[in-house]
Amino acid sequence: MKKYLGAVLVGVMALSTALVAAPTPSKWLSTVTVTDKGAYILGNPAAPNKVVEYLSYTCGHCAEFEVKEAPAFKAKFVATGKASLEIRNMVLNPVDLTAAMLARCGGKGKFFGNQRHLLATQAIWSGNTKNISAATRDKLKAEDYTGFMIGTFDEIGLGPIMQQRGITPAQAKTCLANKLAFNAVIGMTESGSALGVRGTPAFLVNGVLQDHIHNAAELQAVMK
Repeated sequence: MKKYLGAVLVGVMALSTALVAAPTPSKWLSTVTVTDKGAYILGNPAAPNKVVEYLSYTCGHCAEFEVKEAPAFKAKFVATGKASLEIRNMVLNPVDLTAAMLARCGGKGKFFGNQRHLLATQAIWSGNTKNISAATRDKLKAEDYTGFMIGTFDEIGLGPIMQQRGITPAQAKTCLANKLAFNAVIGMTESGSALGVRGTPAFLVNGVLQDHIHNAAELQAVMK
């Protein structure tokens, strides 16, 4: 009996050690704050490295960075509190504007997941722009941006994409009509242009614009 109890005790102690040693998800990967300009920041607000990414949702290089490079950067720097990642819009076209508005649907808790999903599925919906009707294009000419975005949402298949994120078509269309979100997206685009951003993705690292970064290693090289 003593031998049996001893074996059980050893097993319990080993299990306890394993439980203590098991890694826990970083709180910084679920910490999202919003700036006064409407940009979303992932990670430690007091991180020693502040990385800003200007992106377009119709930019192929932005999609590639999000899918192939961002996970490693987040795991190594954001999760550890060494860097924060702020996303600012650089709208390149009206379809991009539509996607940018949808990324914000659901608030800060959904933003980074929405962004990843939109960029991961970019080849699907961006390839359907030929389906945008003349009536929808006419709304753009008339500066009815909400009407254009809602028409585009329906015609290029963004409804099913957003439903995969738990956002119904009705909820998505309410987001597309959000004037505050529209002003924030356009405002970030204008401020980025004034800063000198000419292509996407572009990175601002600790206040310095970097126009040569294509991967996480190059991003790491300019951080402190």
